[in-house]
Amino acid sequence: MSSNTLEHRCYEPQRLLYQRPLLLLHGAWHGAWCWQHTAHDFAERGFVVHTLSLRGHGHSSMPRYFNMVGLNHYLDDLLALVETLNPAPIVVGHSLGGYILQHAAMQRPLPAAVLLASMPHTGPLGFALRSLRRQPYVALRALATANADSFMRTPALVKYLFLRDNASAAQTHAIHSQLGSESLRALLDALIHKPNPSQIKTPIMVIAAERDRVFSLAEQRSLANAYQAPLIIVPQAAHDLMFDPAWPLVADAIEGWASRHQT
Repeated sequence: MSSNTLEHRCYEPQRLLYQRPLLLLHGAWHGAWCWQHTAHDFAERGFVVHTLSLRGHGHSSMPRYFNMVGLNHYLDDLLALVETLNPAPIVVGHSLGGYILQHAAMQRPLPAAVLLASMPHTGPLGFALRSLRRQPYVALRALATANADSFMRTPALVKYLFLRDNASAAQTHAIHSQLGSESLRALLDALIHKPNPSQIKTPIMVIAAERDRVFSLAEQRSLANAYQAPLIIVPQAAHDLMFDPAWPLVADAIEGWASRHQT
C-alpha cells in the first residue's frame, strides 16, 4: 500500500459537557461528509466530535489499487485515530463502519460503542442474497464487473437502499453526488473474517432502522443478542439514519448511552 493520508475532522462544542469524545465512522461508499449535520448536533450537545474518512473515501487519499484494500486496512485506519485521542472515544459505527468497529473492539477495549444500522456480526451474506433476489441485475452486474459501485450507479438505487420512500429528489441527488467508490475486496473480506462477540468486552448498544433495506431487523436483533446489548428500533426509519427525519431520536439515544460511559 502506498502512503495513506486520512481526512479527519474535529468539531468542538461551545460548552464542553462530556469529557469523552465521540468518533463517528461511516459505512461503505460514504465518508466523513455524511456526518456533517450530526457532528454539529453532537457538538451542540456538549461533545467533542471526530469524524474520519477511511482510505479511498471522502477526502482521504485514494490508494493506487483501491480494489486491493481489505477490511484490515480500514481497521488500521480506525485504530490509528483512536490511539491519538485522549481520553479514549466512544465510537459510533454505521453500516460497514459498525462491522469495522466490532473488529476494532476485538483488538482494543473501548469505553463504549454504538452499532448504527450496522452490518451484523455474521457478515454481509444476508444483504448479498437479498440483493440477488430483489435487484438481480444490479447484484449480477457487480459480480460480473467485480465492481461494488454498481449498487450506487443511479439516484434511484441510492434512494432504495439508504433513504425513505418519500425522500425528496433534491436530497437523493445530493447524497448520490457525494458517494464514492468502495473496495470489493473489503466487502469480500467481510464475508470471511467475522468478529467473535465472546471476545469483546466493550459495552455496545445497537440502533436499528425499522425499514432498513440493507440489513434486516432480524439481523439487528441477532446482533444485539450476540452482544447482550440494548436494542433501539427507530420507527419508519431507513438505513442512512444520519439523514433520516428521525435523527433526533437517534441522537438522544446515543447521547444517553455516551453519558453513562464517561468514566
